[in-house]
Amino acid sequence: MVISGRAWLTPGVPGIYVVLLCDVLAELGHDPASLLRELGLHRQELLAPESRLPLDRANAAAEAALARVDEAGLGFRYARAMRITLHGPVGLLALSCPSIDDGLEAARRYLGLRAPFLNVWRDPLGENRQALCLRTDFGPGPVRNFVIEAMVIGFVYMLEQLMEASPGGAEVHFQGPPPAHAAALRGTVPVPVRYDQPRDALILSRELLAARPRLADPQAEALAREQCELEFRRWRATQEGAMPERVRAALRDQAPPLPDLAGMAERLAVSPRTLKRRLHQAGLSYRELQDEVRYRQAREMLADRDQRISEVAYALGYNDVANFSRAFKRWSGLSPTEYRVGGVPTGGR
Repeated sequence: MVISGRAWLTPGVPGIYVVLLCDVLAELGHDPASLLRELGLHRQELLAPESRLPLDRANAAAEAALARVDEAGLGFRYARAMRITLHGPVGLLALSCPSIDDGLEAARRYLGLRAPFLNVWRDPLGENRQALCLRTDFGPGPVRNFVIEAMVIGFVYMLEQLMEASPGGAEVHFQGPPPAHAAALRGTVPVPVRYDQPRDALILSRELLAARPRLADPQAEALAREQCELEFRRWRATQEGAMPERVRAALRDQAPPLPDLAGMAERLAVSPRTLKRRLHQAGLSYRELQDEVRYRQAREMLADRDQRISEVAYALGYNDVANFSRAFKRWSGLSPTEYRVGGVPTGGR
C-alpha cells in the first residue's frame, strides 16, 4: 500500500514509528526493505511529518517484524531505541515541564496524538506511590505483548531522558509470566522489572514525580503545549469519524465471545453513551459491527467439521442453537447446516 495524502490524515500510528521498527530490525541483522515491500510501504513517505498508518496496517507491520525475529525481546529493544524527541511536540512538552509528574501527565493527556491504540491512566498506591497503568486496543497475542513491553519500558527510558540520570524510585510491572528474554531485559532496563503482577504499569515514587527535568523551561513548555492543544483538537475531530474503525480493529482481535457495548466502551476508554452516539453518527450500531465479526468467526468455526453447530453457537455467545441459526441465516441466507454442506451464501457480508 502506498500511503496517499488521504491516509496521512487518518487517525493512526505515525509513520516514523514504523521507520524506527525497521531500524531496530536492521540492528538485529534483518533486512527492513523486505518488510516494507511486503507491506507496500515506502520509507520516505513514512518519514513525512503527517504520515499516519491505520491501526490494521500498523498491526500488520508489527506482526511481520515479530515473525522475523521470533519475538526476541523486540519490545524492549524498540523502547531502548526510542528518543523522546521522536514524539514531536508531545515529547518536547514533556522535556520542558516543571516536574516529572507534569511531564508524565502531559504525555498521558496527548498520547492519542502518537499512540491512539493505547489507554493510560493513573492509580494511587497509598500516599507515596502511583501506578501509570497501560492497556492496548490490540487483543491477546504477540502484538499486544510487543506493544505493552515497548510502551512501559519506553516510559522508563523517557524518564531517564527527562532526568539525564537513572530514574530511581520507579519499577516496571507486567501481568504475564517472564518471557524468554526476561533476564536480558532485567539486565538492561535501569529499574526493577517484575512479572505476574496485577497490572501492566510503571510504578513511581512521590519523590520521583516531584523531580525537575533537566531541560525544564516555562517558555518552551507554553509553546509546546499550544502546539499539542492545536493538534489535539484536530485529532479529536477526526477521532469522531474513526470510531467505527477502532471498534472493528478491537473486535477483529477479540476471541469469541465478543464484549458487549459496555465492555467495548471500557476497552476504548469512552463511556457507553459516547460510543453509541459516535457509531450512530457514522450510521452504524454496535450490534452491526459485532455481527460483521461474528459472521466471520462463525464461518471459520463451521469449517471445522469436528465442531458441532451447538458448540459453535455457544462459543460465539448464543444461549441456544436456534438463535444462532436465525442470526446466521440473516447474515448469509443459509442455515449453518446448509452452509456446511457447501451452499453458496445469498446475502452475506
